Amino acid sequence: MTTKKTAAEGGRRWLGDRGIRTRIYTLSAFLLLGLIAAAATGISGAARVSDLNARASEAVGVQRAVEDARYDLLWAANWQNITAWRARVDGGAAAADPNGDNVPNYQDGAAGFEELFAIDRDLLDADARTSIQAIETTWAAMSDFNDEIFQFWAQGRLDEGDAVSTGDKWDVFYVLDQAMTDLVGSVDARVAETRAEAAAAEAATARNTLLVAGLALAVGGVLAFVISGGIVRGVREVQAGLVRLAGRDLTVRLPVRGRDELGQMAEALNDAAATMTTTITEIIASADAVAASSEELSASSSQISASAEETSAQSGVVSSAAEEVSRNVATVAAGAEEMGASIREISQNANEAARVAAQAVAEAQSTTETITKLGTSSQEIGAVVKAITSIAEQTNLLALNATIEAARAGDAGKGFAVVANEVKELAQETARATEDIARRVEAIQGDTSGAVAAIGRISEVIGSINDFQLTIASAVEEQTATTNEMSRSVQEAAGGSTEIAANITGVATAADSTTQALSQTRLAVDELSRMASDLRGSVARFTF
Repeated sequence: MTTKKTAAEGGRRWLGDRGIRTRIYTLSAFLLLGLIAAAATGISGAARVSDLNARASEAVGVQRAVEDARYDLLWAANWQNITAWRARVDGGAAAADPNGDNVPNYQDGAAGFEELFAIDRDLLDADARTSIQAIETTWAAMSDFNDEIFQFWAQGRLDEGDAVSTGDKWDVFYVLDQAMTDLVGSVDARVAETRAEAAAAEAATARNTLLVAGLALAVGGVLAFVISGGIVRGVREVQAGLVRLAGRDLTVRLPVRGRDELGQMAEALNDAAATMTTTITEIIASADAVAASSEELSASSSQISASAEETSAQSGVVSSAAEEVSRNVATVAAGAEEMGASIREISQNANEAARVAAQAVAEAQSTTETITKLGTSSQEIGAVVKAITSIAEQTNLLALNATIEAARAGDAGKGFAVVANEVKELAQETARATEDIARRVEAIQGDTSGAVAAIGRISEVIGSINDFQLTIASAVEEQTATTNEMSRSVQEAAGGSTEIAANITGVATAADSTTQALSQTRLAVDELSRMASDLRGSVARFTF
């Protein structure tokens, strides 16, 4: 029982590993072989029936030949009796006349009877062949005494002829007649047997043909049931798996029962479910990462906004200091002009000039300190600009990663891709703004250095004034040149202070623009966070 079960399972596995077309071809081939076997059985049986019918026909021919021979024997015997009667009536010579009616009719019967010996004895069974052999021997003896009787009659020796025809020799006729009777019975039995064999063979042929055809159809039906059952079961399993997959159930796994098309479909569906599970997991991880990055970006944007506001405030302070410097420089310029106008009164106003020079030194030192603070503030602005640039680069990189993840998400990530693109554009705009701020800060630093140098020169000039205040009268020409140089330097300082004020105003404007851009960035980050949450909610509807 176990062996049969194992063989059946092996057969099912073999069919399961074959393709659907191969299974159908196998079933068709089996049915075709069954029909061929049934046809072969029918053809073989028909050939045997035909052979038996041919043998029956031959047996019937032998039967007719035997019956004809018996008739010819009786015909010859009858004409022999007629000749005997005629011999008494018409005389022996007339009765035995070869040209009369008696002898030719007798001879016709004898000739017809002797045709029996010419039949194919292979068509007879052993008993019939023995009977014919005995009949032939008996007929030879009977022919001899018949010739003797006709000879007596032809010679007119009627009594002698009658004695021979009615004596013991005539018993051979009865022996011959009995042998013919036995031969007829044997031949009739042979004919009946051959016909019975032909009928039995015909019935067996029909029975065997129907049996083989029925067996082939039965086995073909079972095979068709098994094959169709395997195909239908596989199709239903794949259909059920697709229905579950359409219902967002990614845990579906189909049994792979073979290497046919249905097995390949089941394996492909399993791979698709596994791939979709991996993809959904990656989408969830990416959405979580986007949400976390959005929070970090929001915090960074807030920090940048605060730094930009601080920059704007410091720019206001520096602008005020620059205006103060400009006013002081204007004052110095006015003093220089008064000094040029009053050069003739230098001697009388030397003390006043010394006081003014001392005051100028103090103001120059104060201005130097202010400008130095402005340089420090511009350096701090440069550091903030670098931080803004770094954050903008990180924001751009994050937006690029978000765009890639949105592309992987397909249709579900289109809105996310739009927001990520807007974040990237804002990051690029922020980078451009910070680059402009950096350039302006570098210009401020350069101008500040020039202002410090100019103020240093002013301090040196005023120091010279203070050192040589006792010799002003004797050095009017030199004082005039010095005054002109001082006036020129003061004018340059005034121009530098004005430019410093303008640059600081640009820094404040850039800081305001940065604050506005960061506000838009925070809005984009909030939208990005919302989209990540929506994406996470959409993915959560899958079972995996």
